[in-house]
Amino acid sequence: MTLPTDVRVGLAAAALFVALPFAGLGDYWLYTLTIGFYYAILAASWSLLVGYVGRISFAQAAMSGLGAYTSVMTVLGLGWPVPLALVVGAAIAGALGLFIGWLSLRLHGPYLGLTTIAFAEILRIAVTAEHQWTRGSLGLSAAPLIDGATRPVLYFVALAVLIATVALLWAILRTRIGLFFQAIREDEEGAASLGVQVTLWKVVAFALSTAVAGLGGGLYAHVVGLISPTMMSLQEMGYVLAMAVIGGFHNIIYSALGGVLLQVLLEYLREIGEWRLAIFGLITILILRFAPNGLFGTLAALGAALRGRS
Repeated sequence: MTLPTDVRVGLAAAALFVALPFAGLGDYWLYTLTIGFYYAILAASWSLLVGYVGRISFAQAAMSGLGAYTSVMTVLGLGWPVPLALVVGAAIAGALGLFIGWLSLRLHGPYLGLTTIAFAEILRIAVTAEHQWTRGSLGLSAAPLIDGATRPVLYFVALAVLIATVALLWAILRTRIGLFFQAIREDEEGAASLGVQVTLWKVVAFALSTAVAGLGGGLYAHVVGLISPTMMSLQEMGYVLAMAVIGGFHNIIYSALGGVLLQVLLEYLREIGEWRLAIFGLITILILRFAPNGLFGTLAALGAALRGRS
């Protein structure tokens, strides 16, 4: 059986990531890639909602922050183990996603986008203002993901979470649920006329997307060891959006790879200061203009075309 192109690309990337620590990659770049895995999870969650359901959201970064704060406070306040706290953080983010999905059922285009921006800002302001619980802009210290774990161990754990998350989303999208999502994206009224429960599946899409973002935020918190409201900012959301677009937001795997690639590129260009953000924006514009399917989607199409000619 021939594997789909995106799966082959994903497996090749996973093999590369597994091999890098054994090839002598230092702790600094292992840490950079670990943060890239967090952004990959966020990009994949945004891709699920926008690329497959056709519903725009600017709340993924805020939802990741909600998952992070919930997980950290669950460990600090209740003494629960980190793995269970990660699940709680994802569940809380998913529950809020249910509410946002229900509230925005009749909204489309810019109105839906503005609604999610409003929710994102409300969350960020609430976290900043509730100094008694969150220490405001000072942030919270998070328990380590694994006590005494070395950088390579954290790297492999984060990679395993990323692979499992993307694989789960990919598998879901290959079922009838994925077909329902795409039917809603293409023609909501037509899908409803064919018996698709449009209301139900839009709410499910929001909940699943935000739960994944919450899981990513919790992972980030316990890997980095410190969280603050800045991780919920619209600037962070802009990074996630650009990463998914550059990778190819119509495909879960490609968008995730875009998250890793752009995080590494931003870190590599750190020495040039704010100019790296200008380069980041320029790449996004060029991709939108000349490769609307994203970098990896375009490369995959070119590869298929070359194989067809040979």
